[in-house]
Amino acid sequence: MSYVWTPEQIARYRKYYDDIRTHHTYSYVRYRTTEDFVRSVLPPCLSPADDPLLTVGFMSFMEWVHGVSNRAGRDRAMIIGVNAKHRDIEGSYYLTVLETEEVNIVTGREFWGMPKKLGNVDFFDDGEEFHGFASRKDFNLVELTGSLGAELPHSAEDETEYYFDLRGYFGVNASNVTKPQLVVFENSTATKRSRAITAAKLDLNGSPWDPGVGTIPVGDFVDGGHLGGETSYIIRDVVELENDGQDYAPYLMGRLYDDWPDVRSSR
Repeated sequence: MSYVWTPEQIARYRKYYDDIRTHHTYSYVRYRTTEDFVRSVLPPCLSPADDPLLTVGFMSFMEWVHGVSNRAGRDRAMIIGVNAKHRDIEGSYYLTVLETEEVNIVTGREFWGMPKKLGNVDFFDDGEEFHGFASRKDFNLVELTGSLGAELPHSAEDETEYYFDLRGYFGVNASNVTKPQLVVFENSTATKRSRAITAAKLDLNGSPWDPGVGTIPVGDFVDGGHLGGETSYIIRDVVELENDGQDYAPYLMGRLYDDWPDVRSSR
């Protein structure tokens, strides 16, 4: 039935997330950043990690459901995140996520709370160097270049890591936020190929639409990698946050929405 799904369609779609796995290429670099910056961007439910790190990554991926790709083609994404802690779990908290595929943006934001926006993302390697580029609304936000090391051995066992998403329900006209939640994801990744990224050069630039990218303090280079493999995503916990929803509105709106300038003052 057009425009109105049947109960069977809804049930089938929900079951996609019971066994979804991405096949991907992922290239990342990590730098030290300041605790003050991390603390300033984290919502009240998270705290800075002991060693504050900034991660910038480029990814292309295909989602597989029950061993079959759910659509033709691949999506490309660029992520900027910091590490954070919730209770005894350390994981990633994403500040900016640019993607090229509309459906992944909508589902990622509405279902999980990821700060996804539509942008231009591209990257390549020539066997010796990796080059990544990300832009939005005609502004270059991220450029990354790094040397590729030799092929590294990798474990046959999956490795586990975590990331956090903040979500809430906005009232009409963004008048209030109700039921804020922290979603804790557990990722299980099988790495099938791996090379180190060294001698990296990273440029972060803000724009009128994404000013935060240019404010991130970038310290010493820590490490980087150029990986291929597959990852499964498990919801470890959904934490109902006790604070008033308005305490989380600045962190939701600051990552999910563009800041429109008040043009009335110039008229």
